[in-house]
Amino acid sequence: MVNKKVVCFGEVLWDALPKGIYLGGSPLNVALNLDNLGIKSTIASAVGNDRLGGLALKSIKQRGLSIDLIQINGYPTGLAEVEIDSKGVPSFKIHENTAWEFITVSDKLKEVVSESDFLVLGTLVFRNSSAGTIRELLQNYKGKCVIDVNFRKSFYNEEIVNEVLGYADILKLNIEELEVISMWKNNELEEEDSLKWLSEEYNIETILLTKGENGAYIYKNGELKKKNGHTVEVGDTVGAGDAFLAGAIYSIIIGKNTYDTICYANAVGAFVTSRNGATPKLNMAKIDLYLKYGK
Repeated sequence: MVNKKVVCFGEVLWDALPKGIYLGGSPLNVALNLDNLGIKSTIASAVGNDRLGGLALKSIKQRGLSIDLIQINGYPTGLAEVEIDSKGVPSFKIHENTAWEFITVSDKLKEVVSESDFLVLGTLVFRNSSAGTIRELLQNYKGKCVIDVNFRKSFYNEEIVNEVLGYADILKLNIEELEVISMWKNNELEEEDSLKWLSEEYNIETILLTKGENGAYIYKNGELKKKNGHTVEVGDTVGAGDAFLAGAIYSIIIGKNTYDTICYANAVGAFVTSRNGATPKLNMAKIDLYLKYGK
């Protein structure tokens, strides 16, 4: 294991897909993928005192992650109903007022977060008491804050996104999310120039922009690099962005350069796209083939 600690804070939920029910939530997906890649990761979340909560805890523990920072409260365990279109692209209906929206501050949570090198969270978690908890944890946080923009219907607005972007040292978003933020800010620049604008507007060190089958960009300290997409037979794209982000964090931690970082992130995301569910066991040989041959 690389000697860096990552805490992923936010939603643990079940994705109800046409082919079955899968454990998910972006922070959990990132943590599981990072752990597969050899980076010590912890998930901080909450589940309900119900059957789905018990199954989630059992599954997370079986996958090798600690459940010490997963609280159990009186709300139902999170659930997202997922529909997949003909291209494998998901749309989500996330149930509201579920356990992960009510994560509370504890001494243990504060201690583990303060000792971490990276804190990963998304825009979804800025709801109910979880929002106050993460704001308190971020007040004196000294590590790198990684923000994953997740626009889900009724779970975001301009005010929240504007606040969250201000916390970001590393930001991941997709092209549609960039377009919405640009519209809010009356930014009419082309996408490449928009990354420079976004970096300067919010003082963000690294921006990762995903474009689905059209590849991805990375903008870091004034340097822009691009990577074309991989041709894969799509299982579904649920969790592909989370896998991409895990691949990028891994690359940054082990010291890969900017271009190699975007290449590796893209390869990990492509592998997950070729499978069903958000967190299939990573096949390193297959990922290496994507890196070497692009397929």
